This record gives sequence, C-alpha cells and structure tokens, in this order.
Amino acid sequence: MFYLNKFVIISIFTIHFNTHIMSKESKFLTGIVIGAIVGAAAGILLAPESGEETRKKIAHKTSELKEDLEAKLKDVSEKIKNLENEALTGFKEKFYDVKGKIKDQYAHLSDKVESIEEDILSKYKGLEKEAKEKLANTKNA
Repeated sequence: MFYLNKFVIISIFTIHFNTHIMSKESKFLTGIVIGAIVGAAAGILLAPESGEETRKKIAHKTSELKEDLEAKLKDVSEKIKNLENEALTGFKEKFYDVKGKIKDQYAHLSDKVESIEEDILSKYKGLEKEAKEKLANTKNA
C-alpha cells in the first residue's frame, strides 16, 4: 500500500508540473506517461518481493499502462478530430458570412453605379438640349 501511495504521489506531482508549467495537451499526456512509468517502476522495484513476483507485477503494470495509453491516445485523437470539425465549421460560417456581406456590398454599389449613370445621362441630355437651344439661338441671331 505504501508503494502504491508513492506511485500516486509521483503521478500527481508529474501531472501538476506538466499542467501548470508546460500547459499543453501533448506535454500533459507525456507527463502522465512519465509519472505512471516512474511511479510504477519505483513501487515495483522497491517492494520486498521475489523476482518472479516482481516480473509479474511489471508485466501487469505494463499491460495496464498500455491500455491506459491507448485510451488516452484515442481520447486525444477524438479531441483533435472535434477541433478540426469545429475549425472547419467556423471557417465555413465565416466564409458564408463574408460572402453574404460581399454580395450586399456589390448590390449596394451596383445600385449606386446605376443611380450615378442615370444622373450623368440626365445631365448629358440637359446639356445636349441646352447646346441645341444655344445653337438655334445663334443661327436665329
């Protein structure tokens, strides 16, 4: 029981160190693995048991560690997939939002261009009419 407590203390210390100082998920996972290995090794090697029992414990702890690592890797893999999906969804939302804003701006500019075109055409017709009147007045004079 005393050796198991050492394992727990070392694991907690390693997890604490990695989560508060390194603060990255991969470093956290590394800390868990290192803490588990160091704690298990210390607990097993310091136990006053026969070599055969120690080897059995090492094999058992290794098997447990492998299963734990596989579970954690699966969890990390799922988190990465979720992050990828969230990022892709976020990108799509932003893309369609920007696309919509561009369409709105295009429509607004298109309306402005049409209005300016009508205004220029109206002014041109006014100038044309005025020029024709002046030309007629000049001919009559």
